[in-house]
Amino acid sequence: MSISKEVYDEGIVRVKVYPTKGNINYLFASEVISDVEYIPLETSDQCLIGEYFSANISENYILVHSRSQCVLFSRQGKYIRHIGSQGNGPEEYKLVSGMSIDEKSCMVYISSLYELLVYRISGEFVKKLNLNNFKKTSGISGSFGNVKHLKDDLFCSDIVLFTGEEPYGFVIFSLEGNVVKLFTNYTTFESGNSFSGIFFFSDLYPYNGQLNFREMYSDTLFLLNDQLEFVPKVIFDLCGRKIPTKMRGAKDIILSAYTYVMHIHELENYILFTCDFGDIRPKNMPEMQSCLYDKKSNKLTVFKQDLLGQRLRTIPSMPGVYSDSNELLVDYYSEGIINDIDGGYDFGFLPSQVCFIQNTHQLLCKRCQPFELLRDLTEEYFASKKIKNKEAHERLKNILANLDGDDNPVLMIATFK
Repeated sequence: MSISKEVYDEGIVRVKVYPTKGNINYLFASEVISDVEYIPLETSDQCLIGEYFSANISENYILVHSRSQCVLFSRQGKYIRHIGSQGNGPEEYKLVSGMSIDEKSCMVYISSLYELLVYRISGEFVKKLNLNNFKKTSGISGSFGNVKHLKDDLFCSDIVLFTGEEPYGFVIFSLEGNVVKLFTNYTTFESGNSFSGIFFFSDLYPYNGQLNFREMYSDTLFLLNDQLEFVPKVIFDLCGRKIPTKMRGAKDIILSAYTYVMHIHELENYILFTCDFGDIRPKNMPEMQSCLYDKKSNKLTVFKQDLLGQRLRTIPSMPGVYSDSNELLVDYYSEGIINDIDGGYDFGFLPSQVCFIQNTHQLLCKRCQPFELLRDLTEEYFASKKIKNKEAHERLKNILANLDGDDNPVLMIATFK
């Protein structure tokens, strides 16, 4: 990653990432969260969503992609319209690898393989940009990993690092197909795998009007400033257990010997992320562990989770996936944040690129299937909970009373203090 020459240590957030007896704790939701909101997505024959979907939530809209469709809902979950359609036509997308809503320009942007499609929020098709047209002429080798809208007519993407010898690692381009800036790739390594893994869990997200980027296995989160330079913003101190750059593509790398940070989600007062502590994690800790860093107190909380047992999880049939059984035996844990607000689900955080809220104080903490809510949130369950907000509890019970098990998913959103 290209770093600005004018970098000062002052202002860089440093997070020491290490599990200790003092920082592995449960956290009560009321300590950090002011409210929990549930949004049932409207159910009708024309907008059935299913279990697997991604979502982009702006101030007034929820854009959902599920299998072969992009569906626009209001912020309250009411169906508005479909955006585009899947196919090979000039106004269609082959598949959706990313999407975003820009309410300022009233546009929806959908990235699809080597294409970027633009639609108006009202549903009209605007244009399709073939990303390959300028990739080759600019000397870019490797695929575009995560295309994001930057601002106005500018877009950006990290570049997939398959071999470790790619000349560039990041690109900023215009909607007209012109390269605005290329960033030299300094992450060189010898690849022994067909997929190096550098890009699979990279973080690329807008926050407070600016873009943030972190490569997979990197210990540094960068901010893209107004001069289109990357400057360090957050450094995760991995206590000497960082994966060496030259080993990132190694065929026989033993990841348990290292600590590495996964997806990041940033809020006004907190940084949430997942982390694999490898062989230093306690025996009862899951492989991927949710963590919360408090910016004000400079305190890291590793969410305490207890192994409760094993159960069969039903796996819905999916195109191209075949097995003799649709059930899988999985471990299940108590989750790190105890919901003492409305008595609903406890929740940990596994920040992910599949769902994103465009503000600095809310987080989508669960995507709930109605049949699961009706099965789990019983009067007996509520009786075992400590509930501090009776009004919020009644709102939740009212939602449950109006749910059918076959309805569209319910989005559970936490508003942080």
